[in-house]
Amino acid sequence: MRRNYQIGPYTRRLTKLDGRTREARLMRDTRRELTAHLGGKPSATQAVMIEQAAQLTLRIATMDRKFAETGEQTEHDSRTYLAWSGALTRLLRQLGLKGAPQPAQTLASYLAEHRAKAAP
Repeated sequence: MRRNYQIGPYTRRLTKLDGRTREARLMRDTRRELTAHLGGKPSATQAVMIEQAAQLTLRIATMDRKFAETGEQTEHDSRTYLAWSGALTRLLRQLGLKGAPQPAQTLASYLAEHRAKAAP
């Protein structure tokens, strides 16, 4: 028998999310966007930071939803929210505010483009 449980901000096991849930999609999208931000090939250290950022993003989003649904925020929730937000900000800053530089155009592609423009 499978237990149906709710994912909340304090859920311990975020690694075993069903891939079809909105929480799993949020984590997958966060990983994909940060990986693309780093040029598609993050280092091992960056990959760990991306995973941490995805988990923090999910925890913050679930807490936002909890606040919106209940209209209540305990002192513990407030301190936790601020800690997670600060940690996410520091992670994102370490990953870099600017994305990976675009690859430089090769001489061959430049000449091909120039020939295409010059041809009638």
